[in-house]
Amino acid sequence: MGDFVIAIGNPDRIGQTVTSGIISGLHRTNVGIEKYEDFIQTDAAIYPGNSGGALVNLRGELIGINTAFIGATSTNPGMGFAIPINMVRFIADELLKYGEVRRGRLGITFDEPTPTLIRSMKLLPSTTGPVIVKVEKGSTAEGAGLKAGDVVSELARTSVRDTSDLSSRMGRLLVGDVADFTVVRDGKPMFIRATITDIRSK
Repeated sequence: MGDFVIAIGNPDRIGQTVTSGIISGLHRTNVGIEKYEDFIQTDAAIYPGNSGGALVNLRGELIGINTAFIGATSTNPGMGFAIPINMVRFIADELLKYGEVRRGRLGITFDEPTPTLIRSMKLLPSTTGPVIVKVEKGSTAEGAGLKAGDVVSELARTSVRDTSDLSSRMGRLLVGDVADFTVVRDGKPMFIRATITDIRSK
């Protein structure tokens, strides 16, 4: 964070424009723009029509694609968001290969560990990770051994921050990929491996 960036676009078809700012934050979720969110936040102005333009660093390297600008008022400059380049590459590869983004599925529903959910699932009060609240019958998740009440602590050997982080990372898994989970069940960590299936096979 704090690195200087430049946003390039063509707002309202008036011609190419450039705005500048800094990286205000990384891995922004809960923005309410898309189902899978993992945005770069910047204070560089991204005007209407700038979506799809480049967000570059001072070395001219493409680091993201401008996506949205929200919250701007006469007294508030608002916040700009861009899709990180690693996500852009994933989407581009999927489009080139299949003509669409093929979302995988496991057959689980998860939620944040609210006090109410912790009580209903009889989890430890110290629970902080995403909680699996439902496992579909006949799904890959059920076959792999995932259960309602499991708390997801790691995906691919990397810690999971929250439900948005887990959702975003699972959204980047390809059909046929193997997902390695570490979950906490009855206070004990467990390693579970599951294969991503085509969302259309449901």
